Amino acid sequence: MPTTHAAQILWVAIIAACAFGLLKGGPAERIGAGMTLLISVAFIIVNELVPEVGRPVPHLVLDGVLALAFLGLAVRYASLWIGAVMLLQGVQFSLHAYFFVTKLTPGVTYAIVNNLVTWATLLGIVLGTFAYVRHSRASAVTPSV
Repeated sequence: MPTTHAAQILWVAIIAACAFGLLKGGPAERIGAGMTLLISVAFIIVNELVPEVGRPVPHLVLDGVLALAFLGLAVRYASLWIGAVMLLQGVQFSLHAYFFVTKLTPGVTYAIVNNLVTWATLLGIVLGTFAYVRHSRASAVTPSV
């Protein structure tokens, strides 16, 4: 489990953003938030069960699955926030692939990029959910002719 304060704050943010998307969002926001939460929990499981030497491949696979999920959402729903998050997940996948292929040890740069992409993904989910809530309220107030 995460032991640093920064990691614990990030986990609170992941749970809060994904819960908000799951509870208040439309279909795209719910699927995106659910996949993000599922993959985040899978990362914790991998980090707990797999020795550090064997983690790069599962990390790469998990990031690839999340990127593909957002790609499918982007094709299906064509939303701005989904496109942005899809690109962010591509960056995340590329980060893990770069460190895997070059056999570099993750350091400060890796942690900064990894955390920034995660925070930006959560922000995208929250903003997408706000946009959905705002749009659905506006549709409920305006009668259709």
